[in-house]
Formats: sequence, structure tokens, C-alpha cells
Amino acid sequence: MTDPDPRIASIPDGWAGRAPSRKALRIMPAELFNRSYRPAPDAYLHVAPLRRPPLPLLIACGVIAAVCGLIVWGTLAQAGTTPSMQGPMPFIIAAGFGLLGLFFLLAFVNAITASFTRGSWANRQCVAFGTSGIAIRLQGFDFDVPWREVTAVRATKRRSAGKAPALVPVLRIERGAEHWDLQPAVIDADPVLLYSALHYFWMHPEQRVALGTVATPQQLGGGPQG
Repeated sequence: MTDPDPRIASIPDGWAGRAPSRKALRIMPAELFNRSYRPAPDAYLHVAPLRRPPLPLLIACGVIAAVCGLIVWGTLAQAGTTPSMQGPMPFIIAAGFGLLGLFFLLAFVNAITASFTRGSWANRQCVAFGTSGIAIRLQGFDFDVPWREVTAVRATKRRSAGKAPALVPVLRIERGAEHWDLQPAVIDADPVLLYSALHYFWMHPEQRVALGTVATPQQLGGGPQG
């Protein structure tokens, strides 16, 4: 799939998904922004936080991890007690379910961690932007991309990996060969508004000075937050 010219704003049909957030971007002063990450590069930032993982997903991961743990315990407890449980088979079964349980346990812990970090402004996971560039704060990672280094801001769809690849909508921020993708569904602000604002200020450097004041929230659909 050939990408259109990134300088021309373009949003594919259905890109935002079925139930995108309708929240406005939030404006944050630097001293209140992401205190557990590197200091904010600008005095004020316009912020699109990330949504917490859905509760059903968190519960499902926890339940599957617990069930796998019980299967491993039960299998090892019966190893060698009956003819069918002789030899290496019980240990092979336990190892298989152990690996599966470990995968879902890590997913459960990651979801729990994300729920806390995405719910606290002290270490909020988000995409933000100010006069100097775009700030990307993800779990365990933080990146500051100056506007002059941004090579594309895209609302696009990418093929997922696997036997049955599907087109997955993403907001993509590019810096040369490096890029960051966020699905619109995880953005806790209007993803169309976020893309439009990022693209506009990327393409209009003369307008970025306004991002250093509290005068722009009305343009971006929001207001001061603190």
C-alpha cells in the first residue's frame, strides 16, 4: 500500500473506529506534566492521554493465568501416581501450560501497571505537543521529537502480523526511519482532533508560537487543566 504525500492531511474512512473518544486535548503546564519522565521541553503542552486497558481484558488475562497455574500444579502433583502420568509427559504438559500462563501473567501485570500509570498525571502515558515539538510518553519509554525532525504525521492503516493480517488503523509519527504508532482506540482524546492538530502545527511552523500560551485551547477544543 502506497502512502499518500504526508504533507496533505488525509484520514482514511473508518480510521477513528466505532467508539473513539470525544474528549478535548488538555493543556498542561510543564511543572505538572509527567513528573516521573524526563522534564517537559515546553512551558505548556497540549496533551492527549492514553486510555486505561479495558477491564474485561484485564480480568481475562488474570483468569487465564490463574487457570494455567492450577493446571501446572495439578499436573505436577499427579506426576508418577498413575500409569498414564508416568514418564516425561506430565512435565511436558506442565511446561506448556506454564509458558502459556507466564505469557498471560505478564500481560496481566502489564495491564495493571498501565491502569495505574495512565490514571496518574505524575507518570501519564500520552502524546503531547508544544512549541518545540512532540512529546511521546509510553510505558517505560519517553521520546521528545523536535518539529524540525518530524518527517511525517499520518493517519493511516497498517497490516498486522500473523496468518490472517488485517488493516489496523494507527496514528503514525515519523522521524526518518524511526516511527511511533498508536491505535486511535487507545487515545483518550478525539483521535481526529489530535491528528489534525499535529499535522497542522507540523506544516505551519509560524503558528507554533501560540502553543506556548493558554490562548490556543479554544482552537483545539479544550481548556486549561491542572
